[in-house]
Amino acid sequence: MQYDARLLVPTLRRTWDMAVAMPGTVLVAWLATATAGVASDVAIERMGGNGSGILIVYGIAITFVQVWITREALAQAGIAAAMSAANSLSVYLQGLLVGLGVLLGLVLLILPGLYVFARWYLAGALLVRDEGGRRAAMQRSWDMLAVHWPAALGVGLILFALSVAPLAVELAAPALAFEYGFGWLVATNLAEAIGVVGSYLAAVALLLNIEQPASTLQEIFG
Repeated sequence: MQYDARLLVPTLRRTWDMAVAMPGTVLVAWLATATAGVASDVAIERMGGNGSGILIVYGIAITFVQVWITREALAQAGIAAAMSAANSLSVYLQGLLVGLGVLLGLVLLILPGLYVFARWYLAGALLVRDEGGRRAAMQRSWDMLAVHWPAALGVGLILFALSVAPLAVELAAPALAFEYGFGWLVATNLAEAIGVVGSYLAAVALLLNIEQPASTLQEIFG
């Protein structure tokens, strides 16, 4: 099995550079993602925990954010995305397919699940950029990350850790949620949204790092 993790650090650096270059866009995406999370949590709590429909609405809402900020990140790199935000449902359905594949891999054995996650890490960004169909984007991501999948896995796990860190804190100190109530709910969703939005930017950063020659990368990072 071939692997190359050398793009891990450049991808994290480029993700940060993207965020710094378009602070207004990132701020709106961050707040929109956090707001959707707070709204879904409140709605689920009021419904007594029966919130499968609410989670679907939440997933679709943040997919609109994903498509929008992916388009903006690509535009910053001089690339016009083929998919409009109005077609975000296609990315959401693709996300369900990817999630099902990862879940199946985790059920069978944890390593295949993480491997599938890494190989499909670029699927959403490719679908937004090229709009060539969900399966085609997944296949393209699989092919592109045949060698670079460790970088995708590393970036994905780092940003996933940022997303679930508030949950880990709450599990370690459950009294915080009870003591601070709605304020804690807002704070945890704001923290989680950092990892979520960061993952959208990171997918674009990794895609560009793979497709652009080393000389171009040197110009970008100085």
